[in-house]
Amino acid sequence: MRHEEPVRVSRKDPTLGVSKNPVHIRRNVEDFDDPYTETAQLENHTTCRLCAYIYMSGRWCSKEELPSNGTKAKEPAMVICPACRKSQDRVPGGVVTLSGGFVWEHEEEIMNLIKNEAGKGQAVNALERVISLDSSSGKMEITTTNEKLAQRIGKALHKAYDGHVEYKWSEDTKLARVNWRRDA
Repeated sequence: MRHEEPVRVSRKDPTLGVSKNPVHIRRNVEDFDDPYTETAQLENHTTCRLCAYIYMSGRWCSKEELPSNGTKAKEPAMVICPACRKSQDRVPGGVVTLSGGFVWEHEEEIMNLIKNEAGKGQAVNALERVISLDSSSGKMEITTTNEKLAQRIGKALHKAYDGHVEYKWSEDTKLARVNWRRDA
């Protein structure tokens, strides 16, 4: 497995200059097949038996997002959505690793930021979720169902608390590794 060179982003890097343009994190984006994504389109109102999200018009959404048209649908087909399958199988699309003394001094604030970013991500795409959050050996590791949520969390941490953030992608899958570090 060959990896791309990591992209490092730091506000204190004088070579970056000041720009109003967004930092483009991922380069050479390719279309990878995700074995957890349905290849055949599901019927509308298909429901995930674990999270109760509903498949409608080609995407998964919550009950609150569905249009209320007053018609009673037939009994929905029950399946397990891709995000729940990834969570069950522990197959992450993104891994965020936090390290440094700052993490433990501000653990509650960082946890709130992660929760808020996961909520924002899920509002955009119902399949963006945090799979797990583990702390060991002075590091905190967050696994996510897709690479975009991992990038979102890394970007939010960097924006809120500075520190050093590094993004890495595997070449043959959409797995993103985000490493964020800030010492006390």
